[in-house]
Amino acid sequence: MSEGPYRDLGSGFARLTGVEGSRRGPSRINSVEDALRELVRNARDAGARNVYVASVLKGRRFRNLTVLDDGRGIPETHRNLVFEPGVTTRHLAPVSDSGSTPHGAPHGAGLSLYHIRRVALEADVVSAASPTAIRVVLDTRILPERTLQSGSRPSRSNLHATLRAFLEQTPPGANPPINVYLASPARILATILYNHIIHPDWVRDGSEGVVGFAREVGLMVSSRTVLRVVNGEVSPVAAVSREAEEDVAGKETVGGGGNPGAPSLSLGPEELREISAILSRSAGASYLGIGELEVRSRAGEIVLKARVFEPEEEYE
Repeated sequence: MSEGPYRDLGSGFARLTGVEGSRRGPSRINSVEDALRELVRNARDAGARNVYVASVLKGRRFRNLTVLDDGRGIPETHRNLVFEPGVTTRHLAPVSDSGSTPHGAPHGAGLSLYHIRRVALEADVVSAASPTAIRVVLDTRILPERTLQSGSRPSRSNLHATLRAFLEQTPPGANPPINVYLASPARILATILYNHIIHPDWVRDGSEGVVGFAREVGLMVSSRTVLRVVNGEVSPVAAVSREAEEDVAGKETVGGGGNPGAPSLSLGPEELREISAILSRSAGASYLGIGELEVRSRAGEIVLKARVFEPEEEYE
C-alpha cells in the first residue's frame, strides 16, 4: 500500500517521495552562489529572523561558508538525517519564491542540503540549535563562483549580490522579515556580540567563553582574534541591504575647490609610504584591507582617497 507523498520521520520532519519529492526539489547546485542561496533560504524557512554568513576563501580556491541562524533548530537525532535525500520540514506548508524556482514551484525547507553535501568537500551541522550552524567547504575549481574577474576590484566575490537578490525574492507576507549578514568569521563574531546573540554565560567568561562559543558554532578564529573582538578592535558589519550598493568611489570629485591663496603641501614618496602603512595597519586591525592610496594636493587642502574592502583570503 502506498505511504502517500511523504514518510513521517518525527519531530516535524518527513521524507518526500516520488513525484512530490522531485517537484519540490531545488534546481541543481551549479555554483557557490547557488549553495549560499539555498543555505540562507533553508534558514529563513526554519523561521530565522537573523542569518549570519561567515565566508573565507582559503588558498584562493576553497570557499568556506558557515551559516548561523536563530531559527527553530534541528533535533540532535536528525542532525545527520537532514543531509539525506528528500528530507524536509515543510512538506505540508511549502514556500514559493518569485524567480527562485521554475514557474514559482513550491519547495520544502531542507531539501537542498542533500544536493549541497553532494557537491561539497565537507558539509556538517556544527550546531543543531541556539544558534543553528551549518558549515560547508566548496572547491571553486569543481563548483565555480560566478565572479567578475576584474583586477580593479579588490574583492571579486559575488556573494553580496546573491544575498541581495535573495532578499528581493523573499515574499513580503510569507515569512517575517529577516536580516542577513555576510563577512569574515572575525567580523561575524563581532556582529553576533554586538547584536547580543551570544548567551550571557559565554560573555561572562570573557574571551575564553567567546572562544568556546566560536568553536561550538564553527567560526574558525584564533584566541588572539577573539580577544581583539571582545576588546572591540574588530568592527561589526551591517546587514545586507535589499538595494544594490552604490559605487560612490568613482563619483567623488577631488579636483577644484580648495582655498584660493592658501598654501599647498606636497608629499614625497617616503611620506606617502608612511601614510599608506598607517592606513593598512589600521584596516588590518579590523580585518579589512586598503586599496591603492590616491593623494591630491590643492590650495589649503590634502585629499586622501583609498578604497576600504574586506579581503577574500584568511590571513591569521
